[in-house]
Amino acid sequence: MKAQKKPLSLLPPLFPSSRRRYVRVPPKHLYEYIIHLLREDLGLKDTHIRQRDDMTLEINLGGRIGANLKAWITSEGDTSVLNINFRYGKLILLASTIFSAAIVLSILFGTFLPMLIVAALLPMAYNVNLEAIRFLDVLNETLPFLEREYNRQILLMDRDRLRRYLGKAQELYEKLCKRHISIWGNINVLKYKIEEYQSLGLTYEEAIIKIAEEEGLIVD
Repeated sequence: MKAQKKPLSLLPPLFPSSRRRYVRVPPKHLYEYIIHLLREDLGLKDTHIRQRDDMTLEINLGGRIGANLKAWITSEGDTSVLNINFRYGKLILLASTIFSAAIVLSILFGTFLPMLIVAALLPMAYNVNLEAIRFLDVLNETLPFLEREYNRQILLMDRDRLRRYLGKAQELYEKLCKRHISIWGNINVLKYKIEEYQSLGLTYEEAIIKIAEEEGLIVD
């Protein structure tokens, strides 16, 4: 008997606490991009963004009772590590104060009606959580494009060096074909790589030279 698949939950995560993301761009490039994202995509003012000298940002999301977000960037080799930590101290303090006041009033007046005040916290908490999720969603959607654009820029800056071998492009292509056929039995992987580099802005010949360089057929 087959186990029934559980339906996927459409509910967003509640009050994310921390995230870590590896991004294939230099730390300074990523740091400047996040500041741009906060200003342009999320509409935060500079008063809500505190910049530190050590690639650290302290951000206020969602107004006076919103989440305090700390983002800091470290490096591991050629990869940047983006660390994110959410804190909800202001919301927790407000909730504790309102809840305590509601309990005291309920005891004094002998009724549970003051406890209804606690319900006012629900839309506040919802908005705080929504802003945190929105930040993560925008980040997850745009970081792949940042990586791709950075790689494209690096490739285009490298074109002058690649063009020195344009006269050998056909010869290199034939060598690559033989190499791929001997390994894979076809040149499908080679075709895919060529198309991928072309999508990043290289010409057909430049893509061949780049792949030949990666596979050790060109040694400066």
